[in-house]
Amino acid sequence: MTKEKSYEVGLRKIRGNSGQVMFLTVVVLGVVISSVTMIAGLLMSYQLRRSADVSHSGRAIFAADAGAECMLYRMFNLGEDGANAENGCNAEGIKSNFENKASFKIKKSEESWEGGIPKKFISTGTYGTSVRTIEINLPQF
Repeated sequence: MTKEKSYEVGLRKIRGNSGQVMFLTVVVLGVVISSVTMIAGLLMSYQLRRSADVSHSGRAIFAADAGAECMLYRMFNLGEDGANAENGCNAEGIKSNFENKASFKIKKSEESWEGGIPKKFISTGTYGTSVRTIEINLPQF
């Protein structure tokens, strides 16, 4: 049988393996603090990514709005029917690709009112990974 070393300190008796408990406590606390720090860093990176996505989303929605404005302008100010207005807005000559790398695409519905005005159309704006859509429902005039 092995005899354990012990020391008398004041009223307490200290055994020789008490350093193992302290070492184990320090290791466990280190792991807990490291884990909490890593989780906090991960959450911070998610927040940074979401703030960048908000900027991308804003650019995409403004591009979709520009596409809707183009379609409405061509139909009601230039007097084009829905098909010509759609083709005109989606044409390469028009500024559907902006300097900030945003773009829009127009798609009209197959149903139309008299005079070739579509009952609705969809303008889709894109920037980076964000895609935003505006749907315009036109009443009969």
